[in-house]
Amino acid sequence: MNHLGINANDLYAILEDFFRPQECTDIFKLGVQYHNTDFIKKIYTSTFASVEVIEEVLSRQERDVMIFSHHPVPPKTNENNPYPEIPTNLIKRLKDSQVSLFSYHIPLDRHNPYSPSYTLALALGLSPYDTFYFQNGVKMGELCQGDYKDIDDISSELERLFGHAVKSYCYGDAKIKNNRIAIMSGCAKNLDAYTYLYKKGVNTFITGVTNKEISWVPAIHEQAKANGVNLISGTHYSTEKFAPITLVQYFIGLGIPCEFIDEMPNMSDI
Repeated sequence: MNHLGINANDLYAILEDFFRPQECTDIFKLGVQYHNTDFIKKIYTSTFASVEVIEEVLSRQERDVMIFSHHPVPPKTNENNPYPEIPTNLIKRLKDSQVSLFSYHIPLDRHNPYSPSYTLALALGLSPYDTFYFQNGVKMGELCQGDYKDIDDISSELERLFGHAVKSYCYGDAKIKNNRIAIMSGCAKNLDAYTYLYKKGVNTFITGVTNKEISWVPAIHEQAKANGVNLISGTHYSTEKFAPITLVQYFIGLGIPCEFIDEMPNMSDI
């Protein structure tokens, strides 16, 4: 390992040791998606393995590069649809350009300093004090303490961070109870979360997807309303992007140049 890069297999071992994928389950393949170079000189991080990310990396005309994405596939055009696949022509171009693709979905989601929920909490100036939201064998949500007074206050800060509108549903007191806020970035389908938050004295929950036209979403609104939990949503992408942003410094710390590639949020999520 040096400032010029790292052996690919050595990097894979470091990532496996840190994120421990064997301790969780996942709907996606874990780790290496496409191994196209034995030596990695630079890493690009992203939230999705989207067409725009892959084309941007390929446009740099660099070789011996790895894309580390949270999701190993492009984003859904609509949360009612399945995840699309990476186009075949782009897979071939990745191989021809010696650009590898590595993804950790649940291993990155689980509670750790680089998880989407934890990094969003820090970006908001919150102090995570406990984890919640059990899924795929691990806990991945964050219970946080902060100085925000009400849901308008925290919504305004989210809009500043994301650069776009968020949507809030006031199902309880608009004032943030006990200065506590829960975060589960991306999608939060677990209906048990709302009773849990009520029992923990938390009445404000930040997540990514709340559009009632999405098949599984009406049920979460029912549970949020029944338990007096305010919902604030900021899209799947924007609530998760602080994980790959923060990972840039992780990879730089390993001696590998690294850059984050931004993507467009899907506003239909909210």
